[in-house]
Amino acid sequence: MNRRDALKSTAMILGYAITGSAVTALMQSCGRGEKLSWTPQLLSQDQAKILAALVDRILPRTDTPGALDVGTDEFIDKILVSAFPEKIQKGFASGLDSFNTTAKSLQGKDFTKLDNSKKDEVIKHFEEKSEALPGALWAYNFAEGDEFPFYRMMKELALLGYFHSEKIGTAYLAYDPIPGPFKGCIDYSDVGKAWTE
Repeated sequence: MNRRDALKSTAMILGYAITGSAVTALMQSCGRGEKLSWTPQLLSQDQAKILAALVDRILPRTDTPGALDVGTDEFIDKILVSAFPEKIQKGFASGLDSFNTTAKSLQGKDFTKLDNSKKDEVIKHFEEKSEALPGALWAYNFAEGDEFPFYRMMKELALLGYFHSEKIGTAYLAYDPIPGPFKGCIDYSDVGKAWTE
């Protein structure tokens, strides 16, 4: 029995009439992965879903917003298009595909279909395997090295997008949209919590 027949049978047993739109909504909710709330400029839909699942595990929602709550995945896609050359854009996109291939070989499923503990195991594998970028991402020479540093680049862009988002900058970090005069020498105790750049 397929899903549609099961839904119809269940409705008949309960004595309810299911409308076509209700069945459609139920069928779509059982679809392959969640739909994106944004349209990727660089990444394919599947790559964008992998990225969304990845940043959601790195910066999940707790008592503060998660990466997806502030659009970190969309930020990464946009900054790749606007600030990086085509070679790096292609390297990042193929890095997402390689990441998913590794997830399949380690856990037997696409990264987006894994439960959170299995996703964490894949991320741990990349944490242990990936070397740190030398210095800042912006100073890294992508022409050097045998392998594109996808994981470290993705993680740095995720942190950049998250902590520079309006919601995190204004609600969770100290934020002053119109700073006062420059004071070159102040006591550290006067600064308080970290400031949004």
